[in-house]
Amino acid sequence: MQIEDTRAIFTALFAGSVVLANVLAAKLTWLELPVIGGVAIPAGFLAFGVAYLASDLLVEYHGREYAASVVNGTVFTLVVSYLLVYVSIWMPTAPFYDGQTAFVATLGDSASIILASVVALAVAQHMDVRLFSTLKSRTAGRHRWIRNCGSTAASQGVDTIVFITLGFAIFPALGLGGDPTWGWALISIVFGQYLVKLLVAIVDTVPFYAVTEFVEQNPEQAP
Repeated sequence: MQIEDTRAIFTALFAGSVVLANVLAAKLTWLELPVIGGVAIPAGFLAFGVAYLASDLLVEYHGREYAASVVNGTVFTLVVSYLLVYVSIWMPTAPFYDGQTAFVATLGDSASIILASVVALAVAQHMDVRLFSTLKSRTAGRHRWIRNCGSTAASQGVDTIVFITLGFAIFPALGLGGDPTWGWALISIVFGQYLVKLLVAIVDTVPFYAVTEFVEQNPEQAP
C-alpha cells in the first residue's frame, strides 16, 4: 500500500473519531490523578486522541492544505450529525418504545454544549494542523515527537479552554441552556480536563512513531 492510499483511511478515521467523540461525551468518566485527585472528563477523550493522531498523519503525508480541508469537512459533518440527532429526537415515538427518555438524555445535548463543541473543534483542529506543519518545517522534518506532541498538546489546551468556557460559562449565560459556571470551579474543570488530554497527547506519540517508522523502513509498502 502506497502513501497516497492512506488519504481515505486517515480522512475517515479523523472524521469518524470526531463524530464518535461527541457522542461518547454524553458520558462523564471519573479519573483519579496524582496531586489534584478526581477529575470528571467526557468519555470521548480517547476518541479525540485518535482524531488528533489522524490529523497529524494527514499533515505528515498529505500536507497542510489537504488536512485543513478535512477539518472543514468534518466540522460540517459534525453539524449535520447534530441536526440528524435532533430530527430523530423530534420524530414520533412508537407506542411500544419506552427508551425515548434515555435516548434524549444521552444524545440531546443543550445548545450551549453543541455550539461549544463545533467552535472548539474548528479552532483547535486548524491550530493543530498549522502548528504541526510549522514545527515540521522549522525542524526540517526531524524530531517527529516535537511536532506530534507539541502541536497536539497546544491545540488540546486551546480546545479545552474554548469548549469549557463557551459551553459551561458564556453560552449558558446567554440563555442557550444550563447554568453558567464561573471562577475557580470553571478553572478547575479546564485544568483537570487538560491534564488528562495532555497525557493522551504524550501517549499519542507512540502510535505516531510506529506508523512513521514503518513508512521509513518500508517505503515500497508505505501505508
